[in-house]
Amino acid sequence: MKASISPPIRVIRGFRHRRIRLRRSLRFVIVPVLKQLRFVAIGGGLLVGALLSGCTTPRANPDRPEEHLVTVQASQLWQPSEIFANRGDIIHCVAIGQWSDSFAEYGADGNPDIIKSHLGVSAPASGLLMRLGDQTNMVYFIGKETNVVAGSSDELTFRNNFSLSLGMRGELKVRVSVATDTDRDGISDYEEIHTWQTNPLRADSDGDSFSDLEEINDRLYRPTVAADSER
Repeated sequence: MKASISPPIRVIRGFRHRRIRLRRSLRFVIVPVLKQLRFVAIGGGLLVGALLSGCTTPRANPDRPEEHLVTVQASQLWQPSEIFANRGDIIHCVAIGQWSDSFAEYGADGNPDIIKSHLGVSAPASGLLMRLGDQTNMVYFIGKETNVVAGSSDELTFRNNFSLSLGMRGELKVRVSVATDTDRDGISDYEEIHTWQTNPLRADSDGDSFSDLEEINDRLYRPTVAADSER
């Protein structure tokens, strides 16, 4: 009786122990694999998300740009405006008023007979200058009216193009607007949509190898020639 009972008990125990060991072995193999798969799935999702976010279609800005009024004193150095532009934006400035020195009065165009090159730009003395932030290589001559394509992202500052402030007096009022130019063709989204009816997302709307800016300038400044019947 003793011999017939003990073997089945040992067999059952041995099978149970082998099953526990097998279960533990599978755990050490499967768990790391599942973690790796989870990591790959998450990483793949992030990669796909990044690719999709990088492929978003640019959108034009149809809104009329806000207009600001800046007062520029004749005798002060660079004066802040609290107006900021991003690289590629179109900055439109219109200046009115006069400032003067001990010899004469000048408008924003300054004195064309005297050219000064001491502030990173060659411009008429007592002319209106604009700078982006503190960057001396981003100085522009504004004059009475002009459009400027922002070469960097920063605050606009203004000043009179003088060497010495002694005797300088007066002020200019400058109307400033900053507009988005999505396709970087030198024409704001607002003007492309509402004035010229060109595509603000394509620098060459009609695909004829001439940029929208070239064609618009050609339309604006092409000389008028009388017809044969009028000569």
